[in-house]
Amino acid sequence: MKNRKTILLLSLVTIGLILTYYFLPEKKLIAGQKADRIVINKTKHELLLFNKEKLIAKYKISLSRNGLGKKTKSGDNLTPEGRFVGKKRIQTKYHRAIEVGEWGNCCDVLIHGLGRTYEILGKFQRWKDWTKGCVALTNDEIEEIYAAVRNGVLIEINK
Repeated sequence: MKNRKTILLLSLVTIGLILTYYFLPEKKLIAGQKADRIVINKTKHELLLFNKEKLIAKYKISLSRNGLGKKTKSGDNLTPEGRFVGKKRIQTKYHRAIEVGEWGNCCDVLIHGLGRTYEILGKFQRWKDWTKGCVALTNDEIEEIYAAVRNGVLIEINK
């Protein structure tokens, strides 16, 4: 009887923690706030937004399913490293997107959302690297970033 109560209690605590993680609000950008640089630190799974060298926002991200290696060619399913110029585009499959440099028509590297199909995952998508070399965020997060940057934004991707 005691074991059943312990298991029930642990199950309820686990469910509570998962729900808190999913619904707990995160710090959002101030409406109208702009960013002039995006920095992605792959090993920390973070995307940082800067305006005039001041950190204004931080996001957790998912990356390439093939690990943290450096992209060397189209189709290797790795996230590139280096400095790139970003280009905003409306993306239908993964919601909004920002192109990271140019890697060819078939193998775009994007900073993107989840699209309609996977939107329900929300923050849970961060628990596993799953992209084909892109940087993934929630739809709300990419909306926020998309509104804060302009075409030509500097993107720096580090190991």
